[in-house]
Amino acid sequence: MILFLLYLIFVFPSDIHKKIEDIKKYAVCYSKVSVDEIESFELLILDPDHYTADEIAKFKEYDVILIAYINIAEFETYRGYSIPDSLIIGKNPNWENHFYVDITSDIWQDLIFNQIIPKIISKNFDGFFIDMIDIVQIFPHFREKVIDMIRLMKAQNKGKFIIANNGWALIDTLKNYVDAFLIEGLFTRYDFQRKRYFVRFEKEYASKVEILKSLGKKIFTLDFLSENDKRRSYVKNLSRYYGFTPYVSTIELNKIYR
Repeated sequence: MILFLLYLIFVFPSDIHKKIEDIKKYAVCYSKVSVDEIESFELLILDPDHYTADEIAKFKEYDVILIAYINIAEFETYRGYSIPDSLIIGKNPNWENHFYVDITSDIWQDLIFNQIIPKIISKNFDGFFIDMIDIVQIFPHFREKVIDMIRLMKAQNKGKFIIANNGWALIDTLKNYVDAFLIEGLFTRYDFQRKRYFVRFEKEYASKVEILKSLGKKIFTLDFLSENDKRRSYVKNLSRYYGFTPYVSTIELNKIYR
């Protein structure tokens, strides 16, 4: 019995880690998806507010890792909670109903750690996809608080995956606390003003690719092109060429693409 328990403690976590390392096909969708859409995917990043615990259990019958989106630095007005106006310190110019908040506030910390995260855990998601780490590029004084939040999320949720969205300014530190990085717009970019998609030149991404390859972490890429853009295959193959795991969607992330 003792040997069996030691096996569970020491061997099983490494098997979990290996599983995320071996992921070859994943998707991100913030609109609700059906069971029929998830077949053949090994990992999905979803908006947890769209699903019940029973629906998540049904998805897991397909042997897919389910990761919950969580925004650690913005108040999203369409969520089912409210915060004092005094916590709002700016508006995201690219996304309607997204407002930057003072993440050092005890009120915000309580909301994240005592309401949002427990609700996600109660639905039995396998981990968290942490968005808005890059708030530190707008408010550099949040640097230590962002690191503390991610460190605490990892410490309090043993056995759950932590995937960081971008986080370039903190990447050398975050690699110690996250299981993987998801890099948005590595090979493409979207112009919010002109509402146009572009494929980047090699000189735009070459140095970032070298940084990512040096991290020793699983790297997912999330690039954006219009639905019928013939360059989708090129971008996915480019990501695979560098040893990354690609997904290409539209900027809205409201549909599953094969």
